[in-house]
Amino acid sequence: MVPAGLGFRGRLLAAMLSLVAATAVVLGVVFLVYLLEDEKQRASDSLDVAARVTSEIMARRSELLTGNLQVLVDDFGFRSAIASNDQATMESALVNHAGRAGADIAVVLDNQGAQLIALGISGETLRQAVPGLLQSARNRGGADQIISAGGRALQMFAVPIRGAGLRAWLVAGFVLDDAFARQLADLTGTDVLFRIRQSQGQGLLAASRRPDRFHQLLDDLPETTTGERPVENERFFIRTMELGGEQASAVQAVLLIDREEALANYYNRATDLALILMLSIVLSGLVVLVTARALGQPVLQLARFATAIGEGKDAAEPSPPRTRELRTLQSALTTMQQRVRDREDRIRFNAFHDELTGLANRKALNEKLSPALEEAHPLLLVGVTLNRFRALNDTLGFQFGDQVLSMAADRLQRIVGHRALVLARTGGNEFMVLVEPMQGPLKELLLDIRDGLQATATIGETPISLHVAVAGLKLPEDAATLDQVRRRLSLTLKRAEHDPRSLAVYEPGGDETHLRELTLTQDLRRAIADNGLNVVYQPKILMASAEMIQVEALARWQHPEMGFISPEEFILLAEQTGQIGDLTRFILSQISQDLADLHRQGLEIGAAINLSALDLSNPTLTEEIREAFSRHSIPFSWLTFEITESAFMSDATSARATLDQLGTLGASLSVDDFGTGYSSLSQLRQLPVQELKIDKSFVLRLEQEPQDQLIVRSTIDMAHGLGLSVVAEGIENLDSWRLLQQWGCDKGQGFFMARPMPQQALAAWARDFRAGARELRPLMTGDMR
Repeated sequence: MVPAGLGFRGRLLAAMLSLVAATAVVLGVVFLVYLLEDEKQRASDSLDVAARVTSEIMARRSELLTGNLQVLVDDFGFRSAIASNDQATMESALVNHAGRAGADIAVVLDNQGAQLIALGISGETLRQAVPGLLQSARNRGGADQIISAGGRALQMFAVPIRGAGLRAWLVAGFVLDDAFARQLADLTGTDVLFRIRQSQGQGLLAASRRPDRFHQLLDDLPETTTGERPVENERFFIRTMELGGEQASAVQAVLLIDREEALANYYNRATDLALILMLSIVLSGLVVLVTARALGQPVLQLARFATAIGEGKDAAEPSPPRTRELRTLQSALTTMQQRVRDREDRIRFNAFHDELTGLANRKALNEKLSPALEEAHPLLLVGVTLNRFRALNDTLGFQFGDQVLSMAADRLQRIVGHRALVLARTGGNEFMVLVEPMQGPLKELLLDIRDGLQATATIGETPISLHVAVAGLKLPEDAATLDQVRRRLSLTLKRAEHDPRSLAVYEPGGDETHLRELTLTQDLRRAIADNGLNVVYQPKILMASAEMIQVEALARWQHPEMGFISPEEFILLAEQTGQIGDLTRFILSQISQDLADLHRQGLEIGAAINLSALDLSNPTLTEEIREAFSRHSIPFSWLTFEITESAFMSDATSARATLDQLGTLGASLSVDDFGTGYSSLSQLRQLPVQELKIDKSFVLRLEQEPQDQLIVRSTIDMAHGLGLSVVAEGIENLDSWRLLQQWGCDKGQGFFMARPMPQQALAAWARDFRAGARELRPLMTGDMR
């Protein structure tokens, strides 16, 4: 921390000295840590090498001793002595041969493990070592293990003795004593000790040095120190190796490197490094002092100059410094001052202008609009949208699109630039013009802009004719806030895009319609979730017998605040907002429940269900239908799904796949509102439908309109010729019923027979209808009019 009371040169000196000292200390500490870790790693590597050497020595020792013992058991005299079972002869032979092999203990056992002769081993040691060793030898044909017995570490071997009629075992043990530990220490370059881990503590069996040197180590050393990584304490680096196999008292070899001897080199280096660092700090201090004096005054002047630049002040340049580096710094600061000024000018310009066209942007427009709206100052606002601009970008490229935008901006400048308060590009393909009302009527201004922009032009070698939509607002009459301006101009532009003249002026109530749609969209979601919709049913009558055979399901919504909402309106909203799937599932579930209730009342009739274009493109529709009606065991043969020609043609491939799946279920398919869509007879012939439903516009005045009669009668004949049954909807009177009946129409539907009604009213209506259905049955030939 630099003292606050020092001057610039004092702070510079203190800062530089602090930096040098801190750097030196950090480097010194890092280097010392590195050296320490390096020395530790050396010790660890030495222990690893020692462990591998120890393992190799023990392995070679086992091979050598096993070979010596094998020579012993292969000796004919030795086997003969054992075969004779003469104790004196066996003892003499065992003493002689075991001595030559260097064994400290030797035991001969018969094939059942009974002792024949033993040398140098107690009964307790025999019971402790031999059973496990002999069992392992029987499994493997021979065995060796390292055990502890009688305070000694023993390397035990079991070798089979075989001859004619002879099966016995030679068990020999070799002590791992201090002499062997010293041999290992000489070969590995480490101290070596053998210990045993016991429940009562850790016992020292043999060591390469005086045992008292290691007793404190054994007390401090954890029992679980074996593994590939060495451990350390205050005196030693330690690596422990298991030698005892799986015996309960495992013998371990502990390899040790004296910590003080291993780190002696580190301590010497640390002392040298500390002296070097101290000398470096002193020399650096002298250099820093001289440098600070040379740099102080000029740097202080440049610092004041830089501070003034940072604060945005128009500071004068200081006198040129004597050193080249400071002159370079001063030149850089002067250049920076000028660039800062230029950058601030560009930032101010870019904040209020469009980068591509150079026109004002939305922020600049809002800066002008906000005070005018607050003061209720009359203005005219015109919005312009380039139609099909995205397609132009996709076809001719973004660079060409930028050229089109620049051309449109230039044309707007020529048309209204001289009289506009603000001419702005406010979106990708959107421009706005703000003018005073005195510039002329709003509609004339819209026409001037539209005609001027839509004139044919050539960009490069490509002729182009712009198509624009132009909309206008009168402020503050049509909008009093920026939010209203944005919303109402956007709605008016949408109207202009669909207007044949591509013009539109804001009409009061336009955004109320938009708000109504938003409200209905939100409420529709809740109505579907909370069962706020109803399904009503209009009967379909078989014309040949005047019997009800089916009902058409119709969705109804009685909004709690807005009253009745027509199906056309809320179904369109559901399609536009992605709720059509939820709406369809709700209707299917309700129809399934209602049909089940009707069947329990004894009214076994089917239902006709309308599907939209989006329903037909839904790949899971068939499964949803199967799930809904299987829940109440409704036969699919009782269902008819009605589709319009236009719904099918919107995505014929997906629609055909869905219709085929519905047909596979066993449901019937019907073409709804026939005559109002594409009316393609070739397409109709390819549809997998069984029924054709004549639109009500041809039936409502059937008894009065000869032209409608011709169309309906021809349609019935054509449908029958294609093998389709015919339904006429919109029957309003008995005369229309009789005409349709006379022409062979199969089914009828309309207010003449019944209006749509809730499921609960169907049973009562059906009873009343059957009572008066006689007058609707076909007349005898002589009675027909």
